[in-house]
Amino acid sequence: MLQKVKVLDFSRVLSGPYCSRMLADLGAEVIKVESKSGEFIRKAFPHKGEYSSYFTQFNLGKQGLSLDLRKQEGVELIKKLVSKCDVVLENFRPGRMAEMGLGYDILSEINPQIIFCSISGFGQTGEESKRPAYTDIIQAFSGLDYAAGEMFGGTGAPPGFPFSLGDTYASLNAAIAILTALYHRQSTGEGQYIDISMLDCIMAANDSTIQKHIFTDGKDDIPNFIFRPPFKMKDGYMAASVALNFEKTVQAIGRPELLEDESFRKPANLREFFDVYIQIVGEWAATQTVAEASAIFDEYDIPYGKVQTTDEIVNSPVVERRNMLVDIDLPDVGKVPVVNTPFKFSKQKTGPQGPPPKVGEHTDKTLKAWLNLTDKEIEELRQREIVF
Repeated sequence: MLQKVKVLDFSRVLSGPYCSRMLADLGAEVIKVESKSGEFIRKAFPHKGEYSSYFTQFNLGKQGLSLDLRKQEGVELIKKLVSKCDVVLENFRPGRMAEMGLGYDILSEINPQIIFCSISGFGQTGEESKRPAYTDIIQAFSGLDYAAGEMFGGTGAPPGFPFSLGDTYASLNAAIAILTALYHRQSTGEGQYIDISMLDCIMAANDSTIQKHIFTDGKDDIPNFIFRPPFKMKDGYMAASVALNFEKTVQAIGRPELLEDESFRKPANLREFFDVYIQIVGEWAATQTVAEASAIFDEYDIPYGKVQTTDEIVNSPVVERRNMLVDIDLPDVGKVPVVNTPFKFSKQKTGPQGPPPKVGEHTDKTLKAWLNLTDKEIEELRQREIVF
């Protein structure tokens, strides 16, 4: 679908590589630009052969170009490649690309149609922009950790998150912005600069809590009461939409008299006594197995889901039906399942286009195809340690 789109990807770790992985899954030619030693996340455990699990997942289907950007000859090669490409993606600290002589002002002169996307913690301007930022920093700074700490009983103790929401949301929004800019360019011929901030993306994800705070003049900053931890069953845990299905739930758990209880009859009252209601449902849940509760919730059409282990979801029939795990051939390793792209189109096939690149694996191929360099010219660059 994006077969004619060429991307130079300078990004590292997650908030960027996930974006370019999605573009590669959609057919774009993504060139991952690395130094001689390669991105440090290649060393992250666990490994299969020489392939890191983390690096593999976020760099599938890309091509590897390795050169020395500390040397002017390396910078000049990038400038030549920019004249041939559509998108530049980077997530260095703001100003770093300009320091290397590869800022948007310079590259847009070389290629006015270039789409240049920068991902950072706090954006490209302002006093916070120079601060280093990882996902846990942004999730704390944005109010997300606070909101989660206030959600369950108002303890105020931030629980933290076991996944990189700041990085993932930034990558998703960057991909949307890049695709939008490509569409805009198709009709206008104009390239442009895109500034993606992890902070902005997390605030957008936490929008309902922030907007409620504003609409109540700062009196209510606790996330919506419908979100609660899963219930503990006799043999596991289960999430169920009991807040949105009060009438069905009290009948399902054998407590229909609660329908006439003044504490719960009106939505405002239900909110005030919601913890009491949840305790009643929780006491019932503790007497049920997951299978027993599932049958009851099915009968009353109450949405629910068992808390599954990683092994259970990986081996789940729905994952197989959705084709969310696909095999990739890793050189010297063999077939290894990887998480597929979530995009499903009726007309085109999407998904991983191949294994992640080894450091500099496609240096020669890229320089020949994009710049028409000869083997002799490339060898001379290699001898001078401009490319690797």
